[in-house]
Amino acid sequence: MSFDSILDKLKNERGALSSILIIIGILLLAMVVGNIIAAVFMILIGGIGVDDLTDINGALMSSSSGWWALMIGQGVASILTFILAGVFYWKVVEKKNLDELNFESVNNLKVFGLVILTQLCFLPLNSWFQEINAAMQLPEALSGVEKFMKSMEDSLAEMTEYLTQFDTLPKVIFGFFVIAIVAGVGEELIFRGLIQRKLYKGLKNPHTAIWLAAFIFSAIHFQFYGFLPRLFLGAMFGYFFLWTGNLWVPIVAHIFNNGFAVIMYYLANTQVMDAEVAEMEHFPTSMVVGSAFLTGALLWYFNKMAKESRV
Repeated sequence: MSFDSILDKLKNERGALSSILIIIGILLLAMVVGNIIAAVFMILIGGIGVDDLTDINGALMSSSSGWWALMIGQGVASILTFILAGVFYWKVVEKKNLDELNFESVNNLKVFGLVILTQLCFLPLNSWFQEINAAMQLPEALSGVEKFMKSMEDSLAEMTEYLTQFDTLPKVIFGFFVIAIVAGVGEELIFRGLIQRKLYKGLKNPHTAIWLAAFIFSAIHFQFYGFLPRLFLGAMFGYFFLWTGNLWVPIVAHIFNNGFAVIMYYLANTQVMDAEVAEMEHFPTSMVVGSAFLTGALLWYFNKMAKESRV
């Protein structure tokens, strides 16, 4: 859809700066409350004691029910931090209905198929971005910062490896719900549905708004060695939202991206697929170049189709 029509629909909304400050405030408060409630769930489900609270993650990872405790805790925290916080802002602060998050309706279901195809074609290129990011080295003067970044990355990688042990059907179903559906809905609601639209209003430039929202989206995950691939994914989701004017399009894209990873882990953990293949890493240069070409062509076609059909 045209950016002018988006700006026209933003006229009756709160100002950009005040809105973003309120959104951040609500997010921070929701994050604190969400983590406290999630910790209670994890303690009760994981069966750990008060002495274990200094290293709750480590204690849960050693518990027989630790996986369920951590995954349920993550789900509770995500729902409160992103979904409920976003809905609260939109309905209480903006005083609007949820369907007003969309600028347009989607009348052509081919859009969602094209979104999925584009994501699949993007995999080799984004894997290359991941390799570049992982090889990043900071100047000697920033060695302390680099050490902190690597320490945090190692800690998050250990947790990710533990949580992606999808070796049973109940685990993969619940993992899909938390990692794909809850994260997809919540993060797109906040970063595209609210923050990107407020940046539209304030900056009057859709591209700057999309990339800045994608930067914030990637930075808030605190995984510095996965910053680039997440940045480009966030930007892609942002353009999906811009071109269609419908928040469900980037939500479906996000759910597919995360859900695809969950299924790949499950296939690897159950030895249906070789682990190296399931990880979808280290693509040959020819595939990366082909991925870049196909992704660019599909994005061009997506934009063209959106303009012609006014999806």
